[in-house]
Amino acid sequence: MESKSKDTTFVKRALLLAGLVLVIAYFGQIVQALKTVYGILHPLVLGFMIAYVVNILMRFLERHYFPKAEQSWIHKTKRPVCLLLSYVLILLILVAVITLVLPKVVDTIRALSAVLPEYWEQIRRWFGDHQEQWSFVNEWMSGDSFSWDSISERIQSSVPQSIGGILTSSISLLSGFTSGLFSLIVGLAFSAYLLASKERLLAQIKRLQEAFIGPETAARLNTVLSVANESFSNFITGQCTEAVILGALCILGMLIFGFPYATSVGIFIGVTSLIPILGAYLGAAVGVLLIFQVDPTKALLFIVFIIVLQQLEGNLIYPRVMGTSIGLPGIWVFAAVMIGGGLGGIVGMLFSVPVAATIYKLVRTAANDRLRQSRST
Repeated sequence: MESKSKDTTFVKRALLLAGLVLVIAYFGQIVQALKTVYGILHPLVLGFMIAYVVNILMRFLERHYFPKAEQSWIHKTKRPVCLLLSYVLILLILVAVITLVLPKVVDTIRALSAVLPEYWEQIRRWFGDHQEQWSFVNEWMSGDSFSWDSISERIQSSVPQSIGGILTSSISLLSGFTSGLFSLIVGLAFSAYLLASKERLLAQIKRLQEAFIGPETAARLNTVLSVANESFSNFITGQCTEAVILGALCILGMLIFGFPYATSVGIFIGVTSLIPILGAYLGAAVGVLLIFQVDPTKALLFIVFIIVLQQLEGNLIYPRVMGTSIGLPGIWVFAAVMIGGGLGGIVGMLFSVPVAATIYKLVRTAANDRLRQSRST
């Protein structure tokens, strides 16, 4: 019996080693195959992600949908009504952000393109009037390469000049938009199906676990999935709560100090703050851009206001909202955001914190269990 167990262990290790060798030898082909599979499954993956986010809001609505009612028709309509309300609320938030912020940004870019040449000439004249103190800067900026005409020519030359290049770019953009729209429609339909029948799907998954994997493996897998679900749901809830608080404080402060575009900038900063640590600064950059074309002095004051608000939010609000919800120390949050941003951009930043929180909790639990075992022996 013991020799049979050793043979089984040897076979498993040999197969694992052979699999590792194959992965190393055909790494490029495997990556390409995974990309192809992901391209096929992308609408379904997107649908699962949408369903996961919508499910958080849907559960909240279900808890408050006539909780004390005993009529059968209320229980039958709870799921479809709350599901529909969840999609409608998220859509209204997206529409509000787009309609309030995007037109202002477009108008600002147009206005800046008209006034920037004048600002540039004023800066050059100022350095010319103070050339004794700033002689090296004046010589540097007085050259032909720093005239606004030369800057404009360089900007224009960076734009594709050939009709073929423009046509190719347009076709590529249209193709990407069509593909993205198709994935979004399929993803929304798939997410609605998942949410409408999630209890039945979970029961089917449980039956598959009982049929194909042992109880120990199933227990470990469910533990990992439970910790990951808790980390992701708490992260999403905490980030949304923190975004609402930061956006409201930004709007209130801008109204008090008389900054223009208070509502648009506050909403945009609230939305971009969903990206951990760096998001609010990205939103603040758009706010500076909007305010600058109205009053450059107020744009500088707005930078000071955002720095103070970020310190208040980072030291008082964020630790209370997020620290208890995800249970990840601040240093690891920062490290996760940097690594996630380097690997996957903005999407990597969004996923990195809950993934890091999941790994942190699992490793901490395993370490505590091993320490308890070593002390007991």
